[in-house]
Amino acid sequence: MARRAKNLLAGTAAVIILSVASYADDTTDIDNTQLLADGPYIALLNQTVGDVSEAAGQVSALGNTLSVDITNGDTHVSNTQTVNTSSGYAESVLNVDSATWTATSGATAIANSATITTCCGSIDATSNQTVGPNQSVGSNAVLHVDDWALNASAAALSTGNAIDLQTWFGPALDGVVEQTNNAMIMSDAHIDGGGIMADSAIVASTAIANTGFAGGEATTTTILTEQLSHGSKVHAIASLDSPDVEDATVATTATGNNFVIENSFGFVQADHWQDNSSHIVATTDVNVGEWNGSNTASSYAVGNTNLTSNIGSDILLDNVQVNSGIGVEATTNFTGGSAGGVGFDQQIVSAAAFGNAMSGFVCSTCGGGITANNNQTNSADIAATATVNVGSGNTVIGTATAVGNSATFHTVSGH
Repeated sequence: MARRAKNLLAGTAAVIILSVASYADDTTDIDNTQLLADGPYIALLNQTVGDVSEAAGQVSALGNTLSVDITNGDTHVSNTQTVNTSSGYAESVLNVDSATWTATSGATAIANSATITTCCGSIDATSNQTVGPNQSVGSNAVLHVDDWALNASAAALSTGNAIDLQTWFGPALDGVVEQTNNAMIMSDAHIDGGGIMADSAIVASTAIANTGFAGGEATTTTILTEQLSHGSKVHAIASLDSPDVEDATVATTATGNNFVIENSFGFVQADHWQDNSSHIVATTDVNVGEWNGSNTASSYAVGNTNLTSNIGSDILLDNVQVNSGIGVEATTNFTGGSAGGVGFDQQIVSAAAFGNAMSGFVCSTCGGGITANNNQTNSADIAATATVNVGSGNTVIGTATAVGNSATFHTVSGH
């Protein structure tokens, strides 16, 4: 007899984690309902240290979470997650004099998240995730370095709704995914101070209204998605200020709706409907003195995006994307001195903005083909701006790309 688990939670952080072994007919049945009805979910961390080998700060603010992990069995999951009137915020602030190995600050805020995985079994999942209006989901990761640090990093991630469906060697993956976000999504990552960023420095800021992933190996995969991003704004900000950097990477990603399917050796049928009316903004600012090694500064903003890929079999793809509202903006600013002149020094600065973007890919040597019906509509302004102001150096490359609708299909029969 199938086992059924149901949980209705309301509070600061409603969480249910389920891990159930197979039984009887090797099928696990999960019915999950979560409601976060009132009150914020907030995680804050502030650390100050002197001279250390390693320093790290990591915070997570989660509204509703579901984790289902099945071993040697099939699973059927019905999932409903709702955040009604609760805003989420995660902040990590790390102050360091010097760090001889690593210094890391990370902040993650997610309103609704679900992870459903199985080994050697099928997945049949129906999921509905909703974040209501007049709310915000925000993250802030800050690293201050007074003297110097090796392998310094700051990463901020903010998401309205997220789902992950994966099976290893399961015969079938069937998913119906509905995600609606009406909240403002904001992420901010920053490294600054008078210190030197040696060996590497990474600043990453990601803001996504709705995101999903589905994948299988030796699996027949059927996915139906409906993603609606209707919050006022999705904004990712990243910045780096330092007198001396080496191999620095500063990147922002702002996305309304995103879905990725990665499958192998099984037929894939995907039906995507993505609708974004949120203002999508990615902003990257870099101000440095001497720059050494390979350095990059980039911003990427997109209203709707999806990727469907398969190895060794065919894809049947229906894609509808609608992007409207104020617009999609990607802005990257880089101001620096001169290159250090040790080895090959380069600076790559880029900004890319897309209204709608989709890709279908079949392995170029494994056979298989794509049958697709693609419909993309963009009525929003698309703007990409890259600004570079530096002194002398080996190589400086700047690019800016603005595209209303983009569709890419790649397949080779293998014969």
